[in-house]
Amino acid sequence: MKGEIVTAPTGLQRHVVFAAFLGWMLDAFDFFILIFVLRDVARSYSTSLTTLTLAITLTLAMRPAGAFLFGRLA
Repeated sequence: MKGEIVTAPTGLQRHVVFAAFLGWMLDAFDFFILIFVLRDVARSYSTSLTTLTLAITLTLAMRPAGAFLFGRLA
């Protein structure tokens, strides 16, 4: 890679970056919606806020492990 000339991104590359960012943003939006209504969800399910936040934390923490495990099985 030494000595290569860096060029400006092409239109396709810009569209790919924009699409990836949009996908990430919409995925994060779903997560933050849940954070904004966390107290209401806890009240609806008659559980404590601590239990609900622990469940969300464990879910997010185990996503990489599940992706690795089931990715290998696929």
